[in-house]
Amino acid sequence: MTTLTIQYDARNSLLKQLVEVLLTAGAKVVEPKGKNVSEKDEVLKAYQTMFGKRKGNKYTDNEIFIFNSKLNAAQTVAKYL
Repeated sequence: MTTLTIQYDARNSLLKQLVEVLLTAGAKVVEPKGKNVSEKDEVLKAYQTMFGKRKGNKYTDNEIFIFNSKLNAAQTVAKYL
């Protein structure tokens, strides 16, 4: 058995038919085994690193502003290094 990953326009009728034919022929949709690290998870980890872990992962608007300001400043300085 092999795994095939495809990216296609779901509005394309021909491609939709091809996917249906593959599924009818016995192909299966398999969810990825590994945990996908989303951008939200990465941001949450960065918040936790900077401000510590919080109950319910609640951070104040001021903390979010400080985090974003530091991130933007770091990206701006990195352009000129």
